[in-house]
Amino acid sequence: MNIRQTLTLLVLLLLACQEAVSENVPAPQKQRELSEHTLVDILEESHYTPGEFAKALGSPSLMAMLEDMQPKSSPWIRSLFKAKVHSLLPDLDARFAKESGLSFKRSWEIQSYTFTYISETVDGRKITMSGRVTFPNYKEGGRTHQVKTLTLHTHQAFLFPEWAPSQSLMFMPVKAMWDSAVIEPDLQKWGINFTKEHDGGGSAFHMARQLADCTVAALEVMRQHGVTLAPKGYSNNWGSSQGAVPALNFAKWYDTEAPQWFKDAVRLRATFTGEGATEWSQFMEYNYQHPEMIDPDLVVLAGYFKAFTQEQLGGYKPEEFVNQWFTDTKLTIEGREYPFLDVVSYFTPRETGPYSKKMTSYSQVYAPDMIRADGEVDRNSPKVRAWLDCLHQYNSLEDWTPRHQIYIAHCKQDDMIPFYTAHNQYLTISNQGKNRNVHMLSVPAFKMIPRKGMSPHLVIAFMVQVNMAFAGEDPSDMTRLYRPVR
Repeated sequence: MNIRQTLTLLVLLLLACQEAVSENVPAPQKQRELSEHTLVDILEESHYTPGEFAKALGSPSLMAMLEDMQPKSSPWIRSLFKAKVHSLLPDLDARFAKESGLSFKRSWEIQSYTFTYISETVDGRKITMSGRVTFPNYKEGGRTHQVKTLTLHTHQAFLFPEWAPSQSLMFMPVKAMWDSAVIEPDLQKWGINFTKEHDGGGSAFHMARQLADCTVAALEVMRQHGVTLAPKGYSNNWGSSQGAVPALNFAKWYDTEAPQWFKDAVRLRATFTGEGATEWSQFMEYNYQHPEMIDPDLVVLAGYFKAFTQEQLGGYKPEEFVNQWFTDTKLTIEGREYPFLDVVSYFTPRETGPYSKKMTSYSQVYAPDMIRADGEVDRNSPKVRAWLDCLHQYNSLEDWTPRHQIYIAHCKQDDMIPFYTAHNQYLTISNQGKNRNVHMLSVPAFKMIPRKGMSPHLVIAFMVQVNMAFAGEDPSDMTRLYRPVR
């Protein structure tokens, strides 16, 4: 055998060894390239006069819940919608009159389109999802309009499936009255995928990419109807409660990975999050150390297991993390039987509430080998470490220096998401307060007393959501309501 043959054999042997080793090493998270065309189909379109638009905001189930929380509040809230819409009419009339030269009549309306688009699930499958885009536009075709801003909104957790953007307008679309195109993804589990896909809330990494895919599709819908972002226009990124972590992950992805063509199209200027800026692994660690904070709503987080693959979960199946009761207990919903773990992941607190309210310790939720002899979470358990590692991998905001304005608002009286964990996020991404692009704001405790059994977090986060929609055009406007944390 000559030298060349010997070297060739050595190379082949090395390659074979490398392939053999790679079979036992988990593959790193692949960075899927963002497609320039994600739109599948437009499902429905709606056209509103300003008065009709004000009446359409919200949803019946939401208004009923508010009425239950505070009797006779519904008419007051409807008056708020109407007053805000009409207060913004003069400026929007003036912008369209200047653009069109038609100053003698109102030539525009609010248009809202629900659509489907291609994205990816937490476990890496290509999937069709749904979302909504709402913007002002000319009543008659043949004209083009340039909106001032794009409003990217990642929604909060839902108590009812009809709260999904594709199902109702809710609050954030009111920003269309500031001449903005409001883009809202349903995200994994909601909209057209309700009861078909597991809750993807455990991976802000994937939720952020689903927002990006939805944004690309929304821009396509806008172009089909003659609407684009003005040359000097820009985007604002918003998220509250459960939607806060994905909004921050989107901001990180935009700064560190987004292709230049996407940046040119979107031009992100600022991000605001309220009552939810927590890194999920830190959040769980904190709660393990403070078991007195366990809340029945935390049982919902058990549904996050189902969205991940066994490999993502460190070699464990989702069912191996939970108490056997979660898999043995079956509920029949709309004629179909589901294990309780699937109910938690597929459905809403309406279905899980009667059961989760009885769970007052992690020993009722987690598998026995994740619990110490004293009944508390064993933070040294291999399963606990695997779960925390998974959450950290898909939610971490480390290794990021924000290049645009970031506002993190949180209330010290929040009983569900501790202020401590939100402040930690601020310290992480602000480099211990040295990055002046990052701001921590204090949300005052709201005086409304929640109804019996309702978490104060829900009331505080709801008011943050209302302020996000109505307080102003940009995230910087929120500083008029919330003071900096010193």
